[in-house]
Amino acid sequence: MITKKRAPIAISIVILTIGAFYLFIQLSKAHQEYTHWKSRETVLVKELQNLRDEATQHQEFLDQLRRNPDFQDDVARKELGYGSKDEWLYRFPND
Repeated sequence: MITKKRAPIAISIVILTIGAFYLFIQLSKAHQEYTHWKSRETVLVKELQNLRDEATQHQEFLDQLRRNPDFQDDVARKELGYGSKDEWLYRFPND
């Protein structure tokens, strides 16, 4: 049995134990959330790098399209199906 002198100490120990347990749970949740956002950051950084690479490729394509007449002709033939005046174009199905 707990005496009157030890009752405040026992209550303090119980309260501190409950507080420490609650703190442990909150820290565990915070760590899980941190690892989740850290992995999400990694994914977003990779996506950003891919988009930057794609933008660079598009920029190079546009620069070549603006400056190189032969490239313009090639693109017009391949993408739009254009040809010169005295030229016959044959289109075959992709099947």
